[in-house]
Amino acid sequence: MRAADLLGADVLGPDGRRLGEVLDIRLVQDGPKLGGSRALSIQGLVVGTRRTASHLGYDRAGVRGPALVAAVARRLSAGNRFLPWVEVAELTAGTVRSAVSELIPVPDLPDQP
Repeated sequence: MRAADLLGADVLGPDGRRLGEVLDIRLVQDGPKLGGSRALSIQGLVVGTRRTASHLGYDRAGVRGPALVAAVARRLSAGNRFLPWVEVAELTAGTVRSAVSELIPVPDLPDQP
């Protein structure tokens, strides 16, 4: 499955209730060594209903910009939630089924050096 297949997919809870759509994919560099760096693996999915606010990037640590735009984007993305990859129960075309009915708040990304 490609990242493009996940982005925009509906996220459903174990009872079939719609929890939102995949807005972003969080990756961690913790896989086996490939050349000079480690391979990427999926940490989890950012799930919500306001794609534009998430795409502005203000929900990421260290992103700076005009204060007014940042405040509006943070407010719009406040309802976003996080689905850890280990809690993904099933992947089908256009749908991600969660093993849990309540998603956690989106964790902050670590500051990059």
